Amino acid sequence: MRLPSSYFRRQRAWPFVLALICVIAVACSDDPGSPPTAVAPKSVPATATPAATATVAATPLPTAQSDAGAAPTAAAATPSPTPAATPTAPQPTVAPSPSPRPIPEPSGGVLNLAARHAAPHLDVHQEVSPALSTWGPGIVYSRLLRLQSGPDVELPTLAVECELCESWHMEDPTTLVFTMRRDVRWQDAEPVDGRPLTADDLAFSYDRQRQPGWPNAGLLAMVDGVEATGVDTLRLSLLAPDADILVALADGHSKIVSREAVELGGDLKAGPAVGSGPWSLAKSGLAEGYVFERNQMYFEEGLPLLDSIRIHVLEDEATRSAAFGVGRIDLHQVEPAEWPAMRERLPNAPLLRSMDAGAGLEVALNTRAAPFDDPSARAAAFLAMDPWRAVEEVWLGAAFVGLGMPPARADWLLEDAMLRPYFADPEAARDRFGRLPEGPPRTARITVGDFGESYDSHARLIAEELEAVGFEVSIGKVNRRVFAERVWIGGEYQMFVGPIAPMVTPNAYLLTLLHSQGRWNTTGHRDDTLDALIEAQAQTFDEAERRELVREIQARALQGAYRHMPAASVSLWSWWPRVRGFHPNFAASEYAHWRLVWLQG
Repeated sequence: MRLPSSYFRRQRAWPFVLALICVIAVACSDDPGSPPTAVAPKSVPATATPAATATVAATPLPTAQSDAGAAPTAAAATPSPTPAATPTAPQPTVAPSPSPRPIPEPSGGVLNLAARHAAPHLDVHQEVSPALSTWGPGIVYSRLLRLQSGPDVELPTLAVECELCESWHMEDPTTLVFTMRRDVRWQDAEPVDGRPLTADDLAFSYDRQRQPGWPNAGLLAMVDGVEATGVDTLRLSLLAPDADILVALADGHSKIVSREAVELGGDLKAGPAVGSGPWSLAKSGLAEGYVFERNQMYFEEGLPLLDSIRIHVLEDEATRSAAFGVGRIDLHQVEPAEWPAMRERLPNAPLLRSMDAGAGLEVALNTRAAPFDDPSARAAAFLAMDPWRAVEEVWLGAAFVGLGMPPARADWLLEDAMLRPYFADPEAARDRFGRLPEGPPRTARITVGDFGESYDSHARLIAEELEAVGFEVSIGKVNRRVFAERVWIGGEYQMFVGPIAPMVTPNAYLLTLLHSQGRWNTTGHRDDTLDALIEAQAQTFDEAERRELVREIQARALQGAYRHMPAASVSLWSWWPRVRGFHPNFAASEYAHWRLVWLQG
């Protein structure tokens, strides 16, 4: 089934709404969970490494490779004939609520964290910043589903499990039915006073979130209707099959709020922040931070393990680093350049490397104008670039090479051996450049956004590489507002170097950026085979089939040399040894992992 054009108009406009808000306001460029110089909150998969008790090897700089080893290998993906985009039979793959975990002895303690910004207000449906959703008062709320995390979860992953639901099934490819847990109560605070949470609360929350024009509405763009068919049964109807709908429901912005709290003041901007999650908000001083206490009515027995979480608002990087060094905060997102000095001060400090395939520096080529309207020019440009050199020289090892699509699982990503034939071969680049006709101009102007020195340095390195194979290159730097409006959305560039617009799901990338009809396909490429592959994966609920389609899509896109991510983000985290059970999954603004953290001693 070919997707109607209306599907692309509705499909995930949210990433670009989010991007504009973040870039123009420059309000969330430093939020925890984001790459050090990213412009938007982290919304995509992360790869973590050893248990909290592990320590890193004494290397001078962290590398982009996970401490856990190389990414899984898989067969090469080569384009095949255009598939029929027919929805496959739905396969229920959502994990039920996890079994109770053994409670460590002793458990408890007060965990101190640092947020880089205060939340602008408390209405979780009317704000995209992770300062609210993930590193602030938003953690008091539950969701229907959440992303899996823990020591046994292989990352990156967008695999989901039930949080408020007990089970689910699909009546057909566009109808999902969820059965709710019956032991969930709102926190014992006004105005809900510990009453049971019902399916009507979910229907109310989703209808509220998807109000036209609201910043988180795009997550539910493919939802046609939500109905509570009983106290504990929820029916969700889709406009068309959407293999990523479960991730959208698990996203950290898709929170369940109470009607009573909204009706108190007409919205939630001034609160109250009363949810059904593992934490209760005990103190909120929007400027200085937040204090959360264990929700005594939380439905998962024995959880959370901590007594309390305190999130301090520390906007300055040096202040955060100093606070970690003296033990004022227990975990710290480390800048790559800071790690060697930290290793000297704290030689036993563990290191977690969080790979985010959907965030970082992207390169895109405009196929509608010379010289990159010629496939040989685009191929020559890709072959001239050595992204692995840039990872080491510009990003100090805290990056990796990919296409830019957030994967649902680690084995969706193409291995370096499959990426290298398209890059880092100057001789082949000169050969392709030599095939260009004499007539069209061979000049290339690189538009780089003003997102920091690393972006500037990477753009200069690309310019040198292109000049070495014959291009005449110039660089034009624009501010963040211009980059968002004219480059990201307007498509006014020959080649751009800058951060990718934040992507939550595979379809957010594939249908908005990479499909020929994508709303923000600013490269202007047209590829019918690629389109059919993208549409097929968007509608299949079979995990193995979708994986093969997605790997084929990546290979096809690289052959066309439209866009790629030479420096996908790797954020680095360290923590004091007393912190135990820290096995996060930062994808899609996830925060459920905090309920499993505890302090020893």
